[in-house]
Amino acid sequence: MVKKISGFIFIAAALFFFRSNLSAQTKTISKEFPRFEMLLTNATHFQSSSVKKGEPSMLIYFSPTCDHCKQFISSLLQEMQSFKHYQIILVTYVDISEVKQFENDYHLKNYKNIIAGTEGTDFVVRYFYDVVNFPFIALYNKNKSLVAVYRQPPPFDKLKNIN
Repeated sequence: MVKKISGFIFIAAALFFFRSNLSAQTKTISKEFPRFEMLLTNATHFQSSSVKKGEPSMLIYFSPTCDHCKQFISSLLQEMQSFKHYQIILVTYVDISEVKQFENDYHLKNYKNIIAGTEGTDFVVRYFYDVVNFPFIALYNKNKSLVAVYRQPPPFDKLKNIN
């Protein structure tokens, strides 16, 4: 009897997890660029309203300690010639000291089109996109309208040539 109850609880828990995970992956995301603010490593604040129209944007939600994020950023920097006309916004939730270390490790200050910062524990961006995996990538066209969302890094060819 105890084994049957344990089995039932396990199946119920698995179904609940699967359903909640599925709904997280299929959430409808607004086509508009999210409104948020983040702290930059120079102690100033960046507001999403300052993202320029007329240029495509790539918003990357990441963690500085995530190996997939590190690999993605390394690869992105190697392909930077193809992304020099993009506004690239790196957003995380961790302490600004970790962002600063990441920025230094990858020499992000050398790229005028890359900005990195933390939204702290507000989680506005994280909840807007329902981020569950890192890195998360959202592409916006030059009109700041959502073009694509990637919950895991896609081939770089899919990220290029957004207008």
